[in-house]
Amino acid sequence: MAKRLKNKLQAGFSLLEVLIALAIFSVYATAIIFRVSNNVTGSMQMAEDITLHNLAELKMNEVLIGNKEFTNVTENEVDTGKFDIEGYKEFQYEVKIRKMKFPDLTQIMGNSEEENQQDQSNNAIQKLIFDKMKKNIEEIIWQVSVTVTNPATEYSYQLNSWINKSNVKIDTNFSF
Repeated sequence: MAKRLKNKLQAGFSLLEVLIALAIFSVYATAIIFRVSNNVTGSMQMAEDITLHNLAELKMNEVLIGNKEFTNVTENEVDTGKFDIEGYKEFQYEVKIRKMKFPDLTQIMGNSEEENQQDQSNNAIQKLIFDKMKKNIEEIIWQVSVTVTNPATEYSYQLNSWINKSNVKIDTNFSF
């Protein structure tokens, strides 16, 4: 009987075993809590990103559908304001309209001015054609950039689109 009582007293865990088990558990619990908090933060940022994207898309569609005439007057025009949508009245937007800027032929070709002067006859024709194309492309293609900002978090989202101006008269006179 004394032997049976002695075995029952020794059947539990020692203090060292309990401390090791608690240390292992705390490491895993900390890792899980860290992962869950990162997932929650990521989900909140993704939700805000989706909201800002939808608002930017809405404003972009307003510009595209608005049949706005793109002229030199509207070039570098910036339209700012706040949304007039319930629940999003604090969100700010900025719409920029710009002409496409095309680089010079020398920048595209990678030639210096000296190299260009050596082959003038061929370059004169190339330059004439390139300058006409550059002028036409810069008149036809415009960029609309919409930036939406949440002032509460200072997080912003930018959406860009290229628009072709369909009523432009293209200069096709390539007389040499």
